[in-house]
Amino acid sequence: MHYDLPISQILRHELLECAPQTTVAEAAGRMHQARCGSILVVELGEVRGIWTERDALALNFSDPESIHLPVSRVMSTPVKTVRETDTVADAAIRFKQERLRHLLVVDRDGRRLGIVSQTDIVNHQGVEFYVHMRDVGSVLKSAPLQVPGSMPVAEAVQRLREARSDAAIVEHNGHLGILTGRDVLRLIGQESLNCSAGEVATFPLITVPRSSTLYHTRKIFNDRRIRHLGVMDEHGRITGLLSYADILDSVEQEYVAELRAALQEQSQRLQQSRHALLLASKVAESSQQAIMIVNAERIIQSINPAFSAITGYSAEEAVGHDTRLLKSGLHDADFYRQLYADLAAFGVWSGEIWNRRKNGELYPENLTITSVKGEGGQVINYVCVFTDMTEQKRARDDLKESHQRLEQQSSLTEMILDTLPVMVFVKDEDGRYLVMNEAAAAFVGHDKHEVVGRSDFELYPADVASRLRQDDIKALAAKKVTGREEKHLTPKGERYLLSYKRGVDLGGRRLLIGSSTDISERKQAEQLLAAERQVLELIASDASLQVVLDALCNRVESLISDCFAAVLLLQPDNGHLVLGSAPSLRRTCRDVGQNCPENPAVCACAAAIRTGKQIIAEHIDDSEQWQDCRDFASALGLKTAWSTPIVSPGKEVLGTLSLYFRQGRRPNRFDKDVIEHACRQAAIAIDRNRAMDSLHRLATVDTLTGLNNRSRFLDQGEAEITRARRLGRSVAVLMLDVDHFKRINDTHGHGAGDVALKIVAAIIARELRAIDICGRLGGEEFAVMLPETDGQGAMQAAERLRQAVAQEKVRVAEGVELGITVSIGATILAPQDANIDHLLARADGALYEAKRSGRNLALYAAPGNIPS
Repeated sequence: MHYDLPISQILRHELLECAPQTTVAEAAGRMHQARCGSILVVELGEVRGIWTERDALALNFSDPESIHLPVSRVMSTPVKTVRETDTVADAAIRFKQERLRHLLVVDRDGRRLGIVSQTDIVNHQGVEFYVHMRDVGSVLKSAPLQVPGSMPVAEAVQRLREARSDAAIVEHNGHLGILTGRDVLRLIGQESLNCSAGEVATFPLITVPRSSTLYHTRKIFNDRRIRHLGVMDEHGRITGLLSYADILDSVEQEYVAELRAALQEQSQRLQQSRHALLLASKVAESSQQAIMIVNAERIIQSINPAFSAITGYSAEEAVGHDTRLLKSGLHDADFYRQLYADLAAFGVWSGEIWNRRKNGELYPENLTITSVKGEGGQVINYVCVFTDMTEQKRARDDLKESHQRLEQQSSLTEMILDTLPVMVFVKDEDGRYLVMNEAAAAFVGHDKHEVVGRSDFELYPADVASRLRQDDIKALAAKKVTGREEKHLTPKGERYLLSYKRGVDLGGRRLLIGSSTDISERKQAEQLLAAERQVLELIASDASLQVVLDALCNRVESLISDCFAAVLLLQPDNGHLVLGSAPSLRRTCRDVGQNCPENPAVCACAAAIRTGKQIIAEHIDDSEQWQDCRDFASALGLKTAWSTPIVSPGKEVLGTLSLYFRQGRRPNRFDKDVIEHACRQAAIAIDRNRAMDSLHRLATVDTLTGLNNRSRFLDQGEAEITRARRLGRSVAVLMLDVDHFKRINDTHGHGAGDVALKIVAAIIARELRAIDICGRLGGEEFAVMLPETDGQGAMQAAERLRQAVAQEKVRVAEGVELGITVSIGATILAPQDANIDHLLARADGALYEAKRSGRNLALYAAPGNIPS
């Protein structure tokens, strides 16, 4: 649960403050601008009071001068505070009991740290709360206050005060909105109080069904940045108004229920434990053997007088402590593992063991441990009975051997620490290192023995050392393990550590034990995944190739410091390299890709494409593969370049990703990962772009001739007709048909016919203007639309095409050439033409007349004259 989350982890540090003489209007304006629900009134560094949205509702709106009063006259005082170490549960109960919406957070010295509000408390409830309180209906209290939109604001605010509410539903022109303290605050700041509720309220009122879950409702609050929601019943009627305060009231009820259950359970356990300890104590008092009763967690619960006589520990010093209090250190982990394995198997263990007295003296004892199990078969206690065997075992040689074992144990501990892959260290209370393993020493760049006695200020830059010292002080003061992520700048670049620290008392000294794990690879992987996700989302959203490649280059530059990224694309039709993206290069240098030489001997990009391998020019000035591009490098002060081929999943080279640096550098492992991910994403984007271009071409282009297909021609023709009519311009249409085309196919085969159609299409594309629209309608029939062309111009274009075709020879086989001709019908747009079909029909009629008149002719059909 989040009940014990400290306030320090959720407070807002930005404090809005003003002087006591600040007017109400000025204070309201600052609060509205900062989107803050409260402002502290501060004089000579001391907080005198607080003015909130709720206080704004208490103003007398019928008195225009009320907004010019000093804020000190209307503020709430004293300011309620809460300590940073208090929990979310503490704050929630305070909000409920004292009917507050804001609490000032202070440290133990009373210094103000920030503000926490009802909103912060609700937003930081765990999912478990929303499981307890399942729907909106479970927290509603009463029907909402509703006012008409025509009601003056002053009267509406008076209604809010009477209802003890901070919001009202406003009905205006058939729509529902909401009037809140935040709206009133905005009016005060603008000094415009003479208006109606409908003019001030926020529209529309955002609503949720009564059956909605509180978890979903809290998400709406967060996403919309609002504090009230209308609640609808199953018939769509507004039956309630949900606020953060309503949720918070239920939060407090959940806390009370949880605490009551926990206290009851704890009371039962304490009663059982006291009974068992009392029984054990009475039995043990008369025994001459030492008796110790511990619980299942090996915490001492009771001892007898013989225990104190043997160990030197009184009941006050032993009870409540772990049995490690007596541990000698002479027995390894396997010894204790076997001991407890025997206890689990047989319920009893007996043997000799070495323990330690309070004075530090080691002694042997004959120990018997018996398990005590509860009704469910689980172990609830261990009864340990032992006698001192010191007199039988004491000898100098034995003591010497014990010391040797202790030294071996210390060496073994050091070896274990040095073997661990994590960084381990121990500091004294002044921040000086007492112990450091080899992994930690390697990170700071010193021998582990050289570090002993030194502080962070002797190992790190002053700002880093100061931050580490502050963390150490907090960890020493805490009573539990603290953890956080840390970022360090090292000669190898940025490194991220996950560090855990704990303060302990040992031998009368306060020590700090810490461990750190290098999580740089994980952080780098997260960065790579974030970059990959952004680019893939752009690809999935049909962003243009330029946008995708620009985003890709920007992400590469953010992950690999001090680099310029560029993508060069290999054109599949001619093998030329063209610039795909280079968002950070100066505009004067962005045409470098257009003139990139294609000779691998003098071009690193061409070499990368030819070899399929990364080319690294660590020193551009000395690289032969940069001799033709040194002006580009010199203009930007570049010293190093990496060129990496972009290869599709089908092993086709699509281009290169080039990175440029102003200092000598070779790629490390992370750089290589970034480049590999970027090239893979670039390949996906380029492949997809080519596929989309291919699909577009198949959908709009005639595959035989390369001209527009029938559908594309008709679409473009209709658009041109619309434009001509809008601008009052003329437009002409030509219909062309290859003469005796069937004879060509029958005599020389369909291949010869295809050659003839391609030649006619090429002549049409060659002889016409760039603005003219041409297409193949089917078979041997072509159509041309001539914008800005009258009848005379249409006939001139038709004659030019006819003569150009007649002069061309079609080579259908070795030594076999044919002459071809075309017949052409022409017309222009008439007012009565409803669409392009009418123009084509009239031009087709002229084409038919030309064929009937002998072919190889161009005839004109005047508007309104469609030849039969």
